[in-house]
Amino acid sequence: MKTYDLLIIGGGPGGYVAAIKGAQLGLNVGLVERDKVGGACLHKGCIPTKVLIQSAHLYELCKRSKEYGVIIEDVSVNFSEFHRRKETIVKRLHGGVELLLKKNNVDVLRGTGRIVSPQKVLVKKNGKDQEELSTKNIIIATGSSPVVFDGIPFDKKNVLTSDEILELEEIPSSLLIIGGGSIGIEFAYVYNALGSKVTVIEMMEEILPTDDKDIGSALRKTLTKKGIKFLTGTTLDRIEIKDNAVETTVKKKDGGTELLQNEKVLLALGRRPETKDLGLEELNLEFNGKFISVNENMETSRSGIFAIGDVSGPPLLAHLASAQGLRVVNNIAGKETSPINKNSIPSVTYSNPQVAGVGMSQEEAEREGYKVKIGKFPFMASGKAQIMGEGEDGFIKVITDSITGEILGVHLIGYEVGELIGGMSLAINMEATSLEISNTIFPHPTLSEVFAEAFHAIEGKAIHI
Repeated sequence: MKTYDLLIIGGGPGGYVAAIKGAQLGLNVGLVERDKVGGACLHKGCIPTKVLIQSAHLYELCKRSKEYGVIIEDVSVNFSEFHRRKETIVKRLHGGVELLLKKNNVDVLRGTGRIVSPQKVLVKKNGKDQEELSTKNIIIATGSSPVVFDGIPFDKKNVLTSDEILELEEIPSSLLIIGGGSIGIEFAYVYNALGSKVTVIEMMEEILPTDDKDIGSALRKTLTKKGIKFLTGTTLDRIEIKDNAVETTVKKKDGGTELLQNEKVLLALGRRPETKDLGLEELNLEFNGKFISVNENMETSRSGIFAIGDVSGPPLLAHLASAQGLRVVNNIAGKETSPINKNSIPSVTYSNPQVAGVGMSQEEAEREGYKVKIGKFPFMASGKAQIMGEGEDGFIKVITDSITGEILGVHLIGYEVGELIGGMSLAINMEATSLEISNTIFPHPTLSEVFAEAFHAIEGKAIHI
């Protein structure tokens, strides 16, 4: 029987990162993966979707090229080349992860893992037992999959999830997206840019309902100008697949119903943890709803068994899974580490304009009892935004504690703001104050200058507005 210091079940961004770091710290690590290392993020989520978004954005820019003094005639889309580029990038990154695991002497075990006890894992392949492994510690990092509610005619051809829509060979004439969170909005942007008639329904009163309301409202208005139709405060009633269309009945907030006909329907209803067949029932692990309960060290109710990433609860973000994996293996190896600061976890929605945020929304801060001060600054007043000709309708919004100057939240909507938000995550982690950010020198001309301006704006003293 093989024996390990650490066995990880699931090779996504939480699992493979934990495996590499564990090996670097001198642990004997085994990684059980049923499919391809990299997980849903690399093969069905973060990476392939952003490749499509990049191509769609370039197509948009080409159609606007005259604004930049560049003449491009007869701009068109070769959708098969979108997919070719997507597959090339995913394959390259997948190969890189495989190489890193091999370089760090991680033992990759192909199959599914079932936990027999806190010290034993049974690996199966094609439903058959392969081998039993002994281990001192176990990390569950099996990720999540798209939610499909019972009663929905999910045929994977006309009614799709984010998995199947990535493989569409043709651009649909019309697309209904059920769910106005990040996944739904990103696909809405792509297919609208490519010429589809896109409608988004969202049961909450605003899209991106977990983001700051001002940001969600601004994004909805901008994407509406691009031609996307939004039905907020609207719920799904019925879906029926017809010969020539998918008929969907929705219920509106006023009690009325509306019949929608579209070529394709995308279910963007969220994701659920992948915990089936892990043997968790026999272990009597504690759960928080569908998610595995963990403490601040990501340890479950059974000593020596940890859970990271999507199986341990929201926010379901690849970078959070990686951070959790690093924390666990540092603890196992006896290295100094610190708890994850939940208020410093950034998030990005990769539409155009992008949305990025870290920390609390204004609504959350006020519910927590803070007396807040708000600063806003528009990208229209940014020289770099003008130069790029992008995101001029966007803005930055900062939320601070009026008493201490503590940064409670930073939220942006604009071109490539996802590249900016990491700096504010660092600032919150370092407990920087609004005064310290407003006194920081940012290079000119760059988009990053909006940080200083927004924090000056808290006192009504922004320079360029």
